[in-house]
Amino acid sequence: MFANRVLALLAAAWFGAYLLAGYGAAPLLFQSLPKEQAGSLAGTLFSAVNYIGLFVWAILYLAGLSAQQRSYGQRSKLSSRTVALTWLLLAVSQFVLVPLIRALRGGQTHWLSNLLGGELSFWHSMSSSLYVLVSLLGLFLIMRLLRFEWQ
Repeated sequence: MFANRVLALLAAAWFGAYLLAGYGAAPLLFQSLPKEQAGSLAGTLFSAVNYIGLFVWAILYLAGLSAQQRSYGQRSKLSSRTVALTWLLLAVSQFVLVPLIRALRGGQTHWLSNLLGGELSFWHSMSSSLYVLVSLLGLFLIMRLLRFEWQ
């Protein structure tokens, strides 16, 4: 029971930081700073929150698998697939989209934009859509976690 509360606290803290970064801090940065400086700071902020999210969701995934094994194979109400999908989307954001957007912003080429095409605005829209999707998945998972539905 204590472990579930710690996991819920970790997930909720990450979720709050994730929402604050994307829907609070980033718009304020772009409103009050020059575009280049705001973009650089927002990118750094998103990277930090993504790394924390990768850590938190990996811990949650492993804890969920452990709880499933202790319950002798009964299906968990907190889907390991949904947790894994959230982790995967964060990894795609951090290790694919962030470097791609940084390269395009700096006037450089990136293998993915060479392969699939698309300008900075297209990839920024993809990143924003992914951000909304991860936000919704995070909300869903935290709602489940706060009910302590591991068994």
